[in-house]
Amino acid sequence: MIDDIMNTFKKYAENPAFVINDITYTYRELSETVYRISTLINEREEKTIGIVAENKLETYASILAVLISGKTYVILHPAYPKHRNKKIAELADIHLVLYTKNIRVLNLDTQNVDFICTSDLQETIPSPSATHTDKNGNAYIIFTSGSTGEPKGVPISRRNLNAFYVAYNQLGWQLDENDRMLQMFELTFDVSIVSFLYPLTIGACVYTVSPEGVKYINVIETLEKYNLTFAAVAPSLLQLLLPYFPEIQLPELKYLVVTAEASDVELLSAFRACAPNASFVNLYGPTEGTIYCTAYPIPNTLCKHHNGMIAIGKPFAGIDVLIMDSNATPVSTGETGELWISGMQVMNGYWNSPEKTQECLTEGPDGKIYYKTGDLCQIDADGDIIYCGRKDSQIKLQGFRIELSEIEHVVKNYFNNECKAIVLPKYGENNQCELHLVVEKVYLDKQQIEEHMNSRLPFYMVPKHIHCMEHFPLNTSSKTDRKRILELI
Repeated sequence: MIDDIMNTFKKYAENPAFVINDITYTYRELSETVYRISTLINEREEKTIGIVAENKLETYASILAVLISGKTYVILHPAYPKHRNKKIAELADIHLVLYTKNIRVLNLDTQNVDFICTSDLQETIPSPSATHTDKNGNAYIIFTSGSTGEPKGVPISRRNLNAFYVAYNQLGWQLDENDRMLQMFELTFDVSIVSFLYPLTIGACVYTVSPEGVKYINVIETLEKYNLTFAAVAPSLLQLLLPYFPEIQLPELKYLVVTAEASDVELLSAFRACAPNASFVNLYGPTEGTIYCTAYPIPNTLCKHHNGMIAIGKPFAGIDVLIMDSNATPVSTGETGELWISGMQVMNGYWNSPEKTQECLTEGPDGKIYYKTGDLCQIDADGDIIYCGRKDSQIKLQGFRIELSEIEHVVKNYFNNECKAIVLPKYGENNQCELHLVVEKVYLDKQQIEEHMNSRLPFYMVPKHIHCMEHFPLNTSSKTDRKRILELI
């Protein structure tokens, strides 16, 4: 992947590589910035380098420079609490951080860390020197939220990343150096990696989205203003744009990728009028499996789904999947179980955490090592994987097994899929569980919703508590932040 990017530096030197805050940067400007930074870090002994997430050319150049230099990068977010950034820096043993603005925004303890402002580097342009030779070395480490409250490190090796790149290329994208591609995700979220690295392998231009102001408005303005041809977005973002669908026109969009969370079949169907010439694709994958590992081209009609959640399709080349029951035994076609994935894209284990690794990586009946995703799925007669929700979204209440997504589906149908609805289990004394329904609306008639649910659901599935919320909070991955909503209610 990095070799291909370095080739585009030369081949498309005068082509636009990035448009950031309405400023266009060519491949020549990008490569010069990358080589300045890589010369600097080549001279350093640090193997793991922190990079402050900013919407700047130097930030993206820093990531490329670290990859070219054969080192590992970790993204630190300026909006994260000081404690979290400090903890990540400690866990990853970071002693060098690259940034472009006033360092005070980082909230990081400066005592044991060197900070280098990449905007202030000398203009001398060194010759490129690729040293990314260790295929088993880590390309990056992403820290996700751990169940204990401590960040959990997911190291992705160059071998993982290149296996992903090979498989992603085989999806048959019709894209080239003339395409204009969206990068809307936070750099702490792994979908951002393919959103900017892949376009650079083909000489296309990456359009980033400003974090200032209202993000979903910035996304649609970027799509329309620059007539983008490729966009990967989170369904939560499309849901926020739903009131504006009649005004949105994206005739030049060739591909719409939905990712990061379950995609709603009615929402995607409604969006087709906005992008009449686009192919819609649902891409699924846990961070531990390197960005994406399954793909489902979404048809105009007869879309496969479960409770309105669009199927995730077939595995990438090189990915093996199993659907396993609670006894680690494969289930039959059409039966629900936990999705396990295996292949060269799957991480070797969590960062310095053998216990967590042992919980999630296990040997399958075929002798291969599998990652247990925690996602409930089925495989149908065509070999397509049908997503049925999270393992932790299937609960037992009064002895009955309940899929929370089924309740959500019934409520969303009541509102003609014009708003989001989530059901949250809340555990009290003696681990007693109560269901809370939260609807993204300013006002609702609770009695009518209860009557609607009672007419379609058994009594034990009807939530006892109903809440309104004007806007659902999103996390840094642009997913609905269920944990935060539970805190708020």
